[in-house]
Amino acid sequence: MDLTKQLGEEFLKKIILEGSPEEKRELYGFDFNTPRKIIKKKFKLFARGCYPRFFQSRSAVLHDDIIDDMIASYFGVNKVCAAFRGSAKTSLKKLYDVFILLNDRGEYRKYIKVLSRDFKNSRQIVTDIYNMIVEVRDVYGNVFEKEKDVKREETMSGFTMMNGRKYSAGTVGQSQRGHIQDAYRPDWIWFEDIEDRESIRSAIITEGVIIRCGEALDGLSVDGSWYLTCNYISDQGTVEWFMQRGDKLIVPIRENGKPTWPERYNEEKIKQLEKDSDDFWGEYMCDPRKSQGRFFNLDIIEQQMKNCREPIRESSGVKYWANYQPHHRYAQGSDHSEGVKLDANTLVGMDFTTGEVVYTYYNNEIGPDLSAHEFARVGAEFGNCLWAPEVNNKCGGTVITTIKQINYPNVYQYLDDMRIGQLRPTKWGWETNRKTKYNMFFDFKKDFNDGLIKIYDKNILKEMMAYSNSDLQDEKAGLVTRHFDLLTATVIVNQMKKHAQSTKNNYNENYKKYIESLKK
Repeated sequence: MDLTKQLGEEFLKKIILEGSPEEKRELYGFDFNTPRKIIKKKFKLFARGCYPRFFQSRSAVLHDDIIDDMIASYFGVNKVCAAFRGSAKTSLKKLYDVFILLNDRGEYRKYIKVLSRDFKNSRQIVTDIYNMIVEVRDVYGNVFEKEKDVKREETMSGFTMMNGRKYSAGTVGQSQRGHIQDAYRPDWIWFEDIEDRESIRSAIITEGVIIRCGEALDGLSVDGSWYLTCNYISDQGTVEWFMQRGDKLIVPIRENGKPTWPERYNEEKIKQLEKDSDDFWGEYMCDPRKSQGRFFNLDIIEQQMKNCREPIRESSGVKYWANYQPHHRYAQGSDHSEGVKLDANTLVGMDFTTGEVVYTYYNNEIGPDLSAHEFARVGAEFGNCLWAPEVNNKCGGTVITTIKQINYPNVYQYLDDMRIGQLRPTKWGWETNRKTKYNMFFDFKKDFNDGLIKIYDKNILKEMMAYSNSDLQDEKAGLVTRHFDLLTATVIVNQMKKHAQSTKNNYNENYKKYIESLKK
């Protein structure tokens, strides 16, 4: 018997408020054959009856759409829910997961996994789900395997129920291969908070997250499916990658000039958000193309995107788009960090005779000293071309020390303008400060817009797409733009166009000298 069909609203309320545990379990229970509309009704009754604190404002049409998509995803349809910040999408998903874990009599999904960029986030979600289940133990009893029916204060990475169903946390920041040690693979994955302002600032970081997400999808069971909740803050990142692989539900805070959740966000509140938000169009209107404050012209970048191509070769992590040509004017710029999977050590080489970026390198796992050896080797391949390493922080000092030890013969140098008189010392490398940062980025922007620079590496162009006016004004971390590692190296090398000299065809001799210097 389906009580939602047989009983009226008053009787349903009476069961929710005063009914026995058996009546409530009967009211909320469902299986694969239950009509989806009935499951939706049961979920609403369960959520409001058991967790009324989640419903301080009247729900809107957008919440019905989200519930429909969650049900469809649970039964096999891949879904993307890109709804504005504060739309309650994450809270609804938590409630739904508790609902299906407790009430799906057929146990359609055996292993549910939640993946996020930050493992703390996914662990917290698992803990929240666990505690929400404990809250209704008077109806369902203790459903956990080898667990007492008490709440958890600390975060947990997973739990198993007495019926064998598993719910666990993971991260898209690490390889998914080898993580599955259970008897079966995950059959429903919830991707939550996989992209943020930090990740989209680096095309390489985004590419790494996409690879990990792809591994997670490959690890799904044969009949598995996935569900993504997100803010739509970039049309070039991980969310966009998912958009091409699942049905999309995009919910802005205002649609056709009217609020989509007027009970929570009326027009007055929306206008205030528009005034206060750093990225109103990305976080609240789900339309990153209209985000204000883009530093570069997106139309010109997209035109160059069409000319991107695979490198002609790749060696030791260096991607080459052209071979060395004697008498061409080459230079290379580098941006350095401590590595250890934080900011990266990057290298970009440019041929000023043709205006082309001819090689790039990105690695966030090696230290600055080792990267200096690698970059000297590449410079030797291109006639010991002029090299401008960024020297703002202690990593820059390490690089300069290493360069002097290996005797790289062609490093950019400048006179220290901070000293007065005739004793101004010569300093090595490129220093980014308040003056040079603005000049170098605007200079690069003009050359790029004028068609003087040809970029074939799409990762540089993606970082350019994400770069904003506020990033240009960011004076943190020693005035070095964080997470735009390839872009920074590109902008630096472009400053060498006035200093680079033509090279001679002495590659073999120079390379032999460099190898000998390493042996000393």
